[in-house]
Amino acid sequence: MTKISLVGFGGIGIEAAKIIIQDPSLCCNLVCYDRKEAIDADPSPIAGAYEEMRDAIGIQESGHCIHLTSNLDDVADSDVIIVTAGLPRKQGQSRADLINDNAATIGPIAEKIGKIAPNVFLIMVTNPLDAMVELAYRKSGLPVHMVVGQAGVLDTGRLTMEAAHAAKSYASQTQSVVLGGHGPQMVPIYSHTYISGKPISDYVDQKELDAIEARVADRGATIIKKQGRSATFSTAMAAVKMVRSYILDQRKALPAAARLNGEYGVKDLFVGVITEISRKGVKVLEIPLSNEEKNKFNKSVEETRKIVAELK
Repeated sequence: MTKISLVGFGGIGIEAAKIIIQDPSLCCNLVCYDRKEAIDADPSPIAGAYEEMRDAIGIQESGHCIHLTSNLDDVADSDVIIVTAGLPRKQGQSRADLINDNAATIGPIAEKIGKIAPNVFLIMVTNPLDAMVELAYRKSGLPVHMVVGQAGVLDTGRLTMEAAHAAKSYASQTQSVVLGGHGPQMVPIYSHTYISGKPISDYVDQKELDAIEARVADRGATIIKKQGRSATFSTAMAAVKMVRSYILDQRKALPAAARLNGEYGVKDLFVGVITEISRKGVKVLEIPLSNEEKNKFNKSVEETRKIVAELK
């Protein structure tokens, strides 16, 4: 049976588990890991959510199995691991503000995963994403094509919705792409954004495109301000979309943080680009960019380098 593990069973991990147990195509042994003190707390939202999900599996009469653990060894030999462990971003914080605290958490976890799950496909979600996926790659020792960061699927989903709304259309009729870093460093690629097969520029002017870009870049902070915590459900949806493409060998073209080796003129850095995700792991796909998009992408790359450099 396929084994999917969630390292970090807080807000995003819980939502990811809910999505997975409702998907018959991902029938699996689902292992949910978190700290012992968090599981044993009274009351414990983590333990409570786990108990509810056990009941939900029974209601569905599905073949899923679920296991809550505080022993990281239990994720051994996983097919896929989603890592969300670490502190979430709070109001007023940038993603980069979390680097020291979360590096101390992610480093040992990644090192352990590399030893007990050497064939795993590792999806990083912890912020600051661009630095944490680099750290996970270095510490785990996993092959570069088996480590990826989730940010592009989320940011692209945000752009898709904003573009569809501006054009008075629907997400189902909208195709969009976001490259570069996560959050303020993200780069909407309007030359590859279409509504019902037509360029988005046919529907909205440059002023509105600039407004869309600003809203998408600030979307995470907006959600924190409105609900008092960072996004969980949409982030989980994005991560599970990547899991599905890997487990089912869908070979979907998905924006994700992959380590570049000369693509787009960038080397030795995880950057948000279009990738193909299949049972072979992650493969970078290059797309043509306008001169303005290239300049914005290169600026995003340099900002990402600055954040990653703090790991040293």
